[in-house]
Amino acid sequence: MNRRNALKIAGLATLVATVAVEAKMSVEQMNRTKMSPKDPKNMTKAELKHTPQITLKEKDANGYTQIEITVGQEGIIHPSTKEHWIDFIELYADDVLVGKSTLEPEISRGAASFSVKIDTVKTLKATAGCNLHGIWSSTLKV
Repeated sequence: MNRRNALKIAGLATLVATVAVEAKMSVEQMNRTKMSPKDPKNMTKAELKHTPQITLKEKDANGYTQIEITVGQEGIIHPSTKEHWIDFIELYADDVLVGKSTLEPEISRGAASFSVKIDTVKTLKATAGCNLHGIWSSTLKV
């Protein structure tokens, strides 16, 4: 092997190792602690910022109801920066996962929309993961 090829291989190996370390660091930095408000009737601004809001929209001709989930309540919207963002939103109908949205920092906001048949559903639950402050949930009786 000549010197030029050896340097190319060494450079490629360094690049691969760097990407692997950065990916591992990103996963390790995710807070996966399940969180809940201390007093659900009197939430702090931080709790409001992280709690998903479930909004039911109209039912279409095929029987699907549009369900919007935004992370943040009472006008306090969760940020989406390189350091602090919502990385996923899930929707459950009577404890059955019906949809999951994976989000990226900066370019996407903590919001998702799902079309679901909810005629026989009793409870909807939205779950959202903040990379720094854990996993937050809210429920809505249908």
